[in-house]
Amino acid sequence: MVMKLNSSRRPARRWSLLLALTALFGAMAPVAVEASGAAQGGVPCPAYLSGMKPLKIGFKWTEGPAWDPKAQRWIFSDLMGETEYGITASGQLTALRQPAGYPNGHALLPDGRFVVAQHDRTLGIVNGDGSGFRVIASTYMGKKLNSPNDVAVAKNGDIYFTDPTFGLEGYGPVKAAPDLSFKGVYRVRNGNLTVINDALKIPNGIGLNPSQSLLYVSDTSDNTIYTINLAEYNGKPLPAKPLFVFQQIKGGHVAANASDGLRVDRDGNIWATGPGGIGVFTAQGKPICSIPFPDHVANLAPGGVNNTNILVTSADKVYLLTLKKPF
Repeated sequence: MVMKLNSSRRPARRWSLLLALTALFGAMAPVAVEASGAAQGGVPCPAYLSGMKPLKIGFKWTEGPAWDPKAQRWIFSDLMGETEYGITASGQLTALRQPAGYPNGHALLPDGRFVVAQHDRTLGIVNGDGSGFRVIASTYMGKKLNSPNDVAVAKNGDIYFTDPTFGLEGYGPVKAAPDLSFKGVYRVRNGNLTVINDALKIPNGIGLNPSQSLLYVSDTSDNTIYTINLAEYNGKPLPAKPLFVFQQIKGGHVAANASDGLRVDRDGNIWATGPGGIGVFTAQGKPICSIPFPDHVANLAPGGVNNTNILVTSADKVYLLTLKKPF
């Protein structure tokens, strides 16, 4: 999720207006929509995509999708609507948990449950049907977390998550001053919470490369994707090295120009959300292609039959992308 753009006031006012408009739309029940806007005309990223369309509209602020292979649907958040949903590729929508704790990012665990990062300052685990939620982390060194935002799970079950202050700035239960002096990137291993990085200004999206050796983190403050070398971790915070700066995508939105969620495909390419939509980059940070969107794109997650779809969360909508090959 991205809420704070930079230190200037003008973008903040634009962002407040955008949130107000999406909250207004969110008063409606989510409905199916026909392809329009970015989904018409030529399909962008033609080497990867064969189609894209809006799937549902009428949420308040969509976020945090993850594929549930057992239920054959995505789980995602309506953050400001305090609701967790499930949705199929055909658009069948099911409310799973409401009210939830301002849920944001989700990631599948090896046992089929999901980690969920929530802006009520907790990191939890929940079943794919929304049942059995329990908190697994809420404090670090006796101090409350800021607002767990996005999450990635390694093959061995390690959980990585970002902890900016969006939930304390009005996008959680209450505004509050942070207890911690930093906005961290954390790991949970066997129930133990440790800090991976404590120097990024606004850590947001997070993902792992295919070999699980690198952690990618987007920083909303400077629209930069950073790498953290996990092989060097010895219990002390690691430096984050800049990989590339996300440039504005031509034809995409310009009101909320900030980096957000990301995913990494089987070839190691980074699919990152940022100014104007989604950009696809090599593991070295070189741009491959881009997918413009008319609203801010918060996150994305592969899924569907043979992993040939992507669910995209964007403002009050969710979109379905169809891929030419498995993600």
